[in-house]
Amino acid sequence: MIFLLRKFSIFIRRYRGVLAAAAFSMIALDLIMYLVPLAIGYTTDMIYPRLISGGSVGELFFVGGLLLTAAFLRGLMAHVMIRNFWKAGESVARDLRNALYEKLQHLDISFYDKARVGDLMSRATYDIQQIRNFIAYGIEHRIRIIVVSLTVFGILLWQEWRLALVVYGFLPVFFLLILLFSRLMRTAVERRQAQMGSLNTRLQENITGTRVVKSFSMEDYEIAAFGKENRRMRKADLGVTWLQVHLNAVLLLTDGIGSLLVLLYGGYQVITGGMSLGILLAFLGYLAVMGFPIRILAFNTSLINQARGAGERVLEILRLPDQKRSNSGTRRTPIRGRLEFTDVSFGYTPDTPILKRISFRIEPGEHVAFFGLTGSGKSTLISLIPRFYPPTAGSILLDSRPIEDWDLHFLRSQIGTVLQETFLFSATVGENIAFGRPGADHAAIEEAARHARIHEFICSLPGGYGTPVGEYGVGLSGGQKQRIAIARTLLQDPKLLILDDCTSSLDAVTERRIQAELRGLMRGRTTIIIAQRISTLALADRIIVLEDGAITDIDSHHGLLRKNELYRSIWEAQTVIPGAPPDRQASEV
Repeated sequence: MIFLLRKFSIFIRRYRGVLAAAAFSMIALDLIMYLVPLAIGYTTDMIYPRLISGGSVGELFFVGGLLLTAAFLRGLMAHVMIRNFWKAGESVARDLRNALYEKLQHLDISFYDKARVGDLMSRATYDIQQIRNFIAYGIEHRIRIIVVSLTVFGILLWQEWRLALVVYGFLPVFFLLILLFSRLMRTAVERRQAQMGSLNTRLQENITGTRVVKSFSMEDYEIAAFGKENRRMRKADLGVTWLQVHLNAVLLLTDGIGSLLVLLYGGYQVITGGMSLGILLAFLGYLAVMGFPIRILAFNTSLINQARGAGERVLEILRLPDQKRSNSGTRRTPIRGRLEFTDVSFGYTPDTPILKRISFRIEPGEHVAFFGLTGSGKSTLISLIPRFYPPTAGSILLDSRPIEDWDLHFLRSQIGTVLQETFLFSATVGENIAFGRPGADHAAIEEAARHARIHEFICSLPGGYGTPVGEYGVGLSGGQKQRIAIARTLLQDPKLLILDDCTSSLDAVTERRIQAELRGLMRGRTTIIIAQRISTLALADRIIVLEDGAITDIDSHHGLLRKNELYRSIWEAQTVIPGAPPDRQASEV
């Protein structure tokens, strides 16, 4: 418990007033509870004998009224206590979700190269819910287990020390059992939470890739695979549950043995005159009060271990270094668009270089394309420009300043990217276009759509710009999604434009239409084009040829046709006029 309170103190401290009110109510609730057995013992030893001798029943009614008032106050205090503990728990859970989501937004791309989406979702939902449960009732239960046990022990010693020693002779057994089961529980909880992440990953991947699953008719295989993961989840769940059940059974058995000894010894003392019946009844009343801590001890032990495991998984993400901490740049001046790589090398792992001593320069407003076979390093190269990854060697200059000197948020806001796979969010068409500029008015959104030649199609939709778009743009053609992406980039008005193979998945007719829109998007902007199709590469002023992570040639389209064998072979494979002379074919591109 101390681990959780210490590690999440920054979140818990914000609600110390709410927790203080809950703690005050808890103390008041328990103080009233301690008085009830005393009242029962007093009534048995003092009031009942006087009633038998013909005394007035007024004193009995007075004690009965006090007990009724105590019951009302206990109910009121319980309401205030539960309400405030839950308010604190839900508030901390909300803050933790916000903090975790913010951290996920700022983590480097390299983190997502290895992370499992389902596991991250499990940490953001299930794990934080376990921490909420700890604050909502785990803290209360653990404090009351300790405080009630110690207080009742003191009262029992005061009332009848011999019976108290009989009862609390079982304390060492309790402590040993709790210590043993806590260790076992922690291992079982870690195993269950890891399996929860695996199960969520399987579910998320299946839903995301459902078209692939159905295309290959793999539904039965996926059902069997999910069933296997689900059986592991059941086994891990039951592992935690069985430990809790075993601990609970052992604790109740120990409690029952203690109660039996109290009845035997206490009854003998009452019969022999060594103890009054009222004291024995009060003693049994306090044992009943002790029943609450004993009943919830197993559950509370399980809950705290689950929350600890969940807390460690959440903290594992929150402790990661992110791009906000690594953003040492402060430059936010207008970008002209001059880009220069000097001896830049990069590899995702130290022993596997992807880029090798890359050097080139792009002038403001120039259009440069990168050409190469799959795996030549084109996409890796452009990922260095918005600083998704740092180069392992060499330098990158933007407007003659090291790219690390630029403020990261400002730098990325000045770079517009149109990707091969257009991602559209589950929002309206207008909101997707305005994603880079959430505050843009409707007129600006519409103007961007007109320039991207998608306005008329949007107007034909039932809700126009307010029409919801399914996740990933389901229901839209490839060309329509690309036009929305182009409109989104136009509205962003970037100074540096990256076109990453954005027409490779389109048919020839749609590609030519998109290329016309790309020419308008490229006008006046430094543009980097990644493409496999020669027709798209021809949009560039210069083309840089990459082979095995190194630059092997730089020239115009026509220059490369004459001297670069790789470029010419790809061009010939894509040519639709077989047998025609090269000059005529070149004029068709």
